[in-house]
Amino acid sequence: MNGSRKTIGACGGMLAGSSTHVLPHRPAWSVIPFCTRQMSTQRTHEGGSRRQKQDTRPLQARVINPALAALLLIGGGGVYYLATPAPKETVLNQDTFVPYTITSREAISAASFIFTVTPQHPNPSPRFLTNDPSQPAKWRYPLWSVEFKQPDVQIARNYTPLPPLDGERLEDGKLRFYVRSIPGGEMSTYLGRLTVGREVWLRGAHPGFDVETRLGSQKNVVFLAGGTGVAPAMQVARAVLDDDADTSFTLLWAIRSREELQQPPDSPRRPAPSSWWNVFGSSSKPQPADVGHPIAAASALGRELQEMQTRYGDRFRIQVGVDDESSQFRTSHIATAIQSLSAAPTVTSAPDCQPHNQKFHGPASEFEPKGARPCSCHTENRGKNLFMVSGPEGFISHYAGPKVWLGGVETQGAVGGVAGELRRRNPSFASDWLVLKL
Repeated sequence: MNGSRKTIGACGGMLAGSSTHVLPHRPAWSVIPFCTRQMSTQRTHEGGSRRQKQDTRPLQARVINPALAALLLIGGGGVYYLATPAPKETVLNQDTFVPYTITSREAISAASFIFTVTPQHPNPSPRFLTNDPSQPAKWRYPLWSVEFKQPDVQIARNYTPLPPLDGERLEDGKLRFYVRSIPGGEMSTYLGRLTVGREVWLRGAHPGFDVETRLGSQKNVVFLAGGTGVAPAMQVARAVLDDDADTSFTLLWAIRSREELQQPPDSPRRPAPSSWWNVFGSSSKPQPADVGHPIAAASALGRELQEMQTRYGDRFRIQVGVDDESSQFRTSHIATAIQSLSAAPTVTSAPDCQPHNQKFHGPASEFEPKGARPCSCHTENRGKNLFMVSGPEGFISHYAGPKVWLGGVETQGAVGGVAGELRRRNPSFASDWLVLKL
């Protein structure tokens, strides 16, 4: 989710397949399903004799053709849609961008950082929090993101907030994000230039997969995260581990350099391979390793993972594969992580149950309101274990198969890559686990 994940606005259909989306302004008076790059009106300046001659023409000759009138109305609406400022919303919402201020920023590496944003117009009841006054405040969704806008070029990308820290006052509406500046990345480069005190514009919240419904009574989540894809992994871990004391969560985190997790030791590194998803190689290569507790010389993000280790104990397990140490995750590592869990066989789902059948996920978007896909299984022991993948496009494609754009919406597509191979080799993985791509 730390990147563009959905069609934005009425022009989205034209942008399918693009990792960034042009942002039209939303009209205050209507939503117009019309997209245009520009609209020009040419006027011919003519003399009075010409106008007089036009005025003597029959009335019906001067009446605008209905089809032309409709075209002008729609076209004019498109211009209005693109040019008119959005309504003056002041608190975070799904329709308009609202201003936040960067109030802290902490570097993790030369290219990555965590920054905190604070709403300029505080809302005592943020919409991303539960509204039960008898219970402590908590996030409403197990998985969600917001859009950041790049005002100079009018594009937006989704970013996933990091889970709140212990003791953090959620009602203040502050949000924290883990960002890595990518060469050529318009949005990440823009955010990387911003310092404390600068203004940013957010829209959301956008709920993601209802992981709690999909997990149901099952107990295991294995989450393979590439780089900043660890943010949604941390969201899901907090949600499912807080929800059930018997649930276990395994985080497989692929990072380019060890400093994302901790200060690396003073030792020579192995030459880096060409990319972190080029994972097939000789068995003599270094292997991904378990992350102990406490994490020595932890980075800012490492400290947050360490906090989760303390909170959940053995139920929260971390393995890390480091690209510049040649310790990438291979098929065998993922198979071992899944097979090592005490996952009981799941009950066969109802044929029409959308959240528990892999076949219904192919054409589905990862964005869905909570409860949008209710379970129709007629058994108490419902649910599936979850294998989730988040990260760069090539990372997801290698490990779980590419996402597919359909009708301007980015969908899950078929399960492929390493996960597809595991499903073919292991019938129990195919029947007892759902594969979800973020």
